[in-house]
Amino acid sequence: MTIRVAYDISLLGQYLDRAESMCGIARVYEEVLFELSKRDDVDVTAVSICGEGDPLQDSIQSHQYFRANEERIRARYVPSFSSRLGLTGLYHNAFSACPPEELAGGAGRGVGAALRRGGRSVLYRLSYKYGIDSLRRSFDGGSYDVFHSSYLRLPPRDLTGEVPRVLTIYDLIPVLAREYVTPVMTSLFEQILESLDVERDWVTCISQHTKDEFCEYTGMSPERAFVTPLAAAPHFHPVEDAKQIEEVRRRYGLPEGAYFLSLAAPQPRKNLAHLIRCFFRLLAEQNLPDTYLVLAGSTAQGWMYDEIFAAAEGSERHRSRVVFTGYARDEDLAALYSGALAFVFPSLYEGFGLPPLEAMACGTPVVTSNVTALPEVVGDAGIMVAPTDADALCAAMLSLASDEGLRRELGRRGLERASGFSWKNCAEQTVRAYRAASGARAGR
Repeated sequence: MTIRVAYDISLLGQYLDRAESMCGIARVYEEVLFELSKRDDVDVTAVSICGEGDPLQDSIQSHQYFRANEERIRARYVPSFSSRLGLTGLYHNAFSACPPEELAGGAGRGVGAALRRGGRSVLYRLSYKYGIDSLRRSFDGGSYDVFHSSYLRLPPRDLTGEVPRVLTIYDLIPVLAREYVTPVMTSLFEQILESLDVERDWVTCISQHTKDEFCEYTGMSPERAFVTPLAAAPHFHPVEDAKQIEEVRRRYGLPEGAYFLSLAAPQPRKNLAHLIRCFFRLLAEQNLPDTYLVLAGSTAQGWMYDEIFAAAEGSERHRSRVVFTGYARDEDLAALYSGALAFVFPSLYEGFGLPPLEAMACGTPVVTSNVTALPEVVGDAGIMVAPTDADALCAAMLSLASDEGLRRELGRRGLERASGFSWKNCAEQTVRAYRAASGARAGR
């Protein structure tokens, strides 16, 4: 039986005018959407009812994201707002005609832009300034077997009706490790949990570790929670073209020489200050000429990172050996991984751990932590250390810097390990959750 799924893409619509900053959860969000839409046992409809802003803006931005990616999405999009005066189609056509930059606030040029701007102005006044019309979120729950929000909090039950609802949970960090996030992030996550009915709703969790913590924290029955492991995107593979690696090195200002790589938005739980201090210790104690630590990740995606930059300034002698690249483009990451001596990821807490998996898919040796979900991902394909054990981390990095045979062996193991994770399997496990939710509703 084909399962009719309403898949909320509100979060993806929010990245319409800033696609370069889309990473992490949003990337997972769309990979699952792309994979689900390939399946014959699922009929996917994209909707936008989980946003917190103007229902018109949320719906149109989501629709424009959908149109920009429709070559990869075998699905349809349904407008997720309605007009009290029955002008839904007029609003949708007038705003959907705007290029994304106009919709995001840009003025646009030419007669066409002026006419579109005037039309939008009239419609906005009609609804918002004069109150002649009113717009609200709209959803026909009877047309679907399952509603799925892959991150944002579930909508009110009076909007979704009796359709079974599925929510994806990535980790419990905002409530179980509050010291690693801001109070605002904790508050937002608590709102997500409050939107969930543990007796009636269903969840997908990106690791067994996350499922175990979620069920213990919320009291949800494990039978209502499904593990849907993530995967590295297809473009993560070993790059053997030396020219390509060199071009990427130049793009990010990497000096000549060997380098350890870490990829993470700078934030406390990534433990980057500890990594920097261990690297400085290694340089002070060992003969490692022309060896660098490259930290890739955008501060725009990070928080509470003052300690990280302070640690990088902590050694006057070696501070030039730490390179911050800032945001690294997705298409450059495989070459960055492939050019590294090793990928080092001493995170204190992960709901899954996608960067180590990406590194393994590129054949890059991995050093990571032996806590939370990371052992599920890396297994015996990398070197695992306690995240606060400086001696163990220094020893692991030294071993990889000095032993080419070990690097080759861990690279081989990593490739083999990474091949066991796929977005196809993630989608298959997601559909298992859909079948359980829709089957329970039908009494099967």
